[in-house]
Amino acid sequence: QWGEKKGGPMGFHPMAWYHDFDGGRAFYTGLGHMPECYSDPVFRNFLYGGIYWAATGKGMNKKM
Repeated sequence: QWGEKKGGPMGFHPMAWYHDFDGGRAFYTGLGHMPECYSDPVFRNFLYGGIYWAATGKGMNKKM
């Protein structure tokens, strides 16, 4: 429906987060929609770090 917005603001929505959950770990990112993101080594390092933490519970010691 077009016109005046109804309701209030939707609040804070982080683009990435991680946490321990129910005996496991969860990592989420809303980044990476464009294929160009994956050619950026900084983005790939960020993504790998999140996946690595979720899989092992450990942080990365160096850049990949």
